[in-house]
Amino acid sequence: MTGSMSTADRLVSVVIPTYYRNECLTEALDSVIDQTHKPVEIIVVDDSGESHALSVVKRYPEVEYIPHDKNRGAQAARNTGLEKVRGDYVNLLDDDDRMRPRKLEKQIELIESNPDVGVVYCGKQWENGHKVMPDSDIRGDVLHHALSFQMTPSSPSAMLIEREILDDIRPLTDRPGGDDLGLKIELARRTAFDFVDEPLLIQGHAGESRGGSMGAVVGRRQILDEYAALYEEPPQSVYRSALAHTYLLEAHILLYQNTWSLKAIKAATLALYYVPGLRLSFAGYALVSLFGRPGRRFGWKIYDRLVLGDEHQGGLT
Repeated sequence: MTGSMSTADRLVSVVIPTYYRNECLTEALDSVIDQTHKPVEIIVVDDSGESHALSVVKRYPEVEYIPHDKNRGAQAARNTGLEKVRGDYVNLLDDDDRMRPRKLEKQIELIESNPDVGVVYCGKQWENGHKVMPDSDIRGDVLHHALSFQMTPSSPSAMLIEREILDDIRPLTDRPGGDDLGLKIELARRTAFDFVDEPLLIQGHAGESRGGSMGAVVGRRQILDEYAALYEEPPQSVYRSALAHTYLLEAHILLYQNTWSLKAIKAATLALYYVPGLRLSFAGYALVSLFGRPGRRFGWKIYDRLVLGDEHQGGLT
């Protein structure tokens, strides 16, 4: 960490990539401006390619606005923002997420109290009131958790990160379906994590678009290939867990996209086969996949538990 400033003087840079979500962006900006911690540097990167967010940002003279000349994707927008940041710490906030007022204050207090910690995340609450709290095991050295794809709820919006660590990582890799998982792996290779056990982030809810795209599956498979050397190290349950959750996501997307899918059944069965130990939730999802779209409502509930965790534990189960 740099200098001898007090915690209250630490500059935090908040980078907000945005893409045709002006109403959400307004709420995100208000939540940053309302933070109890000052000072905060706010950078909005407009990835619409046509300055769509300019009308919003004009109302906030304290915000730096950077428009892309064409759509490049969220990760490219994050990289553009990271080139400009000056803060000691950085928060990569999605434009449909909102911070509770004391988010930055509480995260800075924690990160400053432990020199080994370079990332502090927090719990979150979805728009429907569902809370996802950190798993008590996912702190300190979290590399195995990151490689296992079991880092809920530490999304980029929930994380406060030392800028020097991000400087060592950037430019952030842009894989299909976004690359939050790759970012967490790279952070975990360099520093310890900790968390504030409160839902300090309100996460936007895109409805059934949670089905996602197959690009997210492709991106996970790229990670499995690119980090093959790390996955070869013990324990082998790390690789099996990552593979199981990749198959689970594939099954979920296929069930979302199709009335009935033999490929979804196969993927759900493979997820059950590879997941370490006996996981009744995986078995339940494999069973639901046999019923296709009619069973999807039950599948949503199981998938939400697997991916989002319940109110008390955010780890994948």
